[in-house]
Amino acid sequence: MRGMELEAQEAKLLLFLRDRAEAWTEEVERETGMDHSAVMRAVLGLRERGYLSVLEERSFLLSLTEEGRRYAREGLPERRLLERVEEGRPLEGLGPKEEVNIALGWLRRKGAVRVEGGKVWLTEEGRRALSRRWPEEELLGRLLEGEVSLPELTPEAELLRKRGLVEVRERTRRLLSLTEEGRKRAAEVRVEEEVTELTHELLVSGGWRRVKFKRYEPSDPVPPLYPGRMHPQQRVIGEVREALLAMGFVEIKSRAVESEFWNFDALFQAQDHPARQIHSNFTLHRPSLTRLPSPALVRRVARAHERGVEGSRGWGYKFDPEISRRAVLCSQTTAATVRYLASHPDPPVKVFCIDRVYRHERIDYKHLAEFYQCEGIVMDEGLTFRDMLGYLKLILNTLGFQEVRFRPGYFPFTEPSVEAEVYHKERGEWVEVLGAGMFRPELLRPLGVRHPVLAWGIGLSRIVMMKLGLEDIREIFCHDLEVLQNWGVR
Repeated sequence: MRGMELEAQEAKLLLFLRDRAEAWTEEVERETGMDHSAVMRAVLGLRERGYLSVLEERSFLLSLTEEGRRYAREGLPERRLLERVEEGRPLEGLGPKEEVNIALGWLRRKGAVRVEGGKVWLTEEGRRALSRRWPEEELLGRLLEGEVSLPELTPEAELLRKRGLVEVRERTRRLLSLTEEGRKRAAEVRVEEEVTELTHELLVSGGWRRVKFKRYEPSDPVPPLYPGRMHPQQRVIGEVREALLAMGFVEIKSRAVESEFWNFDALFQAQDHPARQIHSNFTLHRPSLTRLPSPALVRRVARAHERGVEGSRGWGYKFDPEISRRAVLCSQTTAATVRYLASHPDPPVKVFCIDRVYRHERIDYKHLAEFYQCEGIVMDEGLTFRDMLGYLKLILNTLGFQEVRFRPGYFPFTEPSVEAEVYHKERGEWVEVLGAGMFRPELLRPLGVRHPVLAWGIGLSRIVMMKLGLEDIREIFCHDLEVLQNWGVR
């Protein structure tokens, strides 16, 4: 505990509160001219001495996002659909399919409709909802008039936050009042100006003998500094990169624009097979076509598709090189590792790629149209599925996940395949973070590779969310500087 002698700012605060029952810290700042850090230093010192009682009041400030403002004006999707629903009306014709699916999901969750045989009916709850507003609609209406402050997050506020319709900022206010000891001390206090800097003039004039210097207190809080630093997502990606480099992997780069040949065909994904739709890729109009690799390689890949290799029967269709030439935004970093294999068919190979990939996804709390992926391969003589599980466990352990488990998976270009899950302690559940498998012969033989290849891919966005404690993937691209400054990597 500090000595009994008061600092100037502490004395100033005591005098301010002497004739008041209580005051908020913002009142003190406004009426005394003291800045926030000076007030908080004085509050801390006086509370330590038992002169001050501090009551903290936490509140949550809610404001509309752009999407929330649109819904506040136009109505929630489920409200607009509810007003169009007639008994037994077919789902077709109710509106754009994507919008109807979203609205229908919320109506069913609220018990307002039932769907049978492609037709929709109102429930009793739905009929009642036609004549009254849901709590979240009431809150949206209030927010359209300006920010709303709540002492606690209500269920409707939490729902709107999860839907990305409101932004929530936490605020803490402090109410100050003097204790009995504080009032006694305030009655006898007087303010004596303190000098914080020993200047040349004070030394020359000898004035330093007559002034009181402010005591240096290293434990006093100071204003926070926010120097430029790396985005939290990039810090996590840097951790992953450093871990893989330390394990002896070599980094390679991907391409933003790829040909369907490398993005799909070389991975043994048939040109007319539903497996190709897994990635919902973006097709480009400019450039619309790309250059293919050597005709010999294209012929070998086409033969694998049409007739198979080493006893397999392939896909049994007529391969079209013109489809292979089509330009797409890269939907999987596997394209980069397969390109590398084609030019490095002999062991040992141990490389990884971290880059953005692009997919035609509906953006929600779990999906983005653009995200980071980490892909890696290991090729050597005599590698087995057991070796692959060892590599995966080592990689995840190195990234800080100690509890790992595996379950069978499916990927078009690997067999056998596996998915890895790690235990998320905060959520108390297992989370899938990685998919892996042994590249199929139909992929390897056309490339001239004669040895087993272990391949794995990490969804980096999911790991970033776990490290930063996020529930909504869209928060990774938050523009709130206060949130970004306070983000910590766990």
